[in-house]
Amino acid sequence: MSQTIKRPLDITIFGWLFILSAPVELLNIISTGWKYTPKFFGITTTGLIAKVILLAQPLLHVALGYGFLTLRHWTFYLALFYIADTMTSSILSFIMLGFGRIRTIFIVLLTPFLIYILARRKVFVR
Repeated sequence: MSQTIKRPLDITIFGWLFILSAPVELLNIISTGWKYTPKFFGITTTGLIAKVILLAQPLLHVALGYGFLTLRHWTFYLALFYIADTMTSSILSFIMLGFGRIRTIFIVLLTPFLIYILARRKVFVR
């Protein structure tokens, strides 16, 4: 007798939010004329490396969305990587540059998201 695993609604919602955020992220990048200097683990990047990181961000959102929707095991680790990179960059920017609306939002929202993902990690094990 096979047992059917019911798709968790919360993880499904996160999956769709990541998928839907990808084109928004891409439009945001394009609207700046690709001049934004992204940070990778707190290190400001420029030139070709910055463009690669900027292009990777929407792709990362799509990968996370796909992983959440299909309950892939690797999604848990990719989500931890995403949170670590974003939190490191946000906290270092906060320390060096002070209050900023976007970095503060990232810190405030990613902290409970990290706790939530850790609590729900068993969902990603098949």
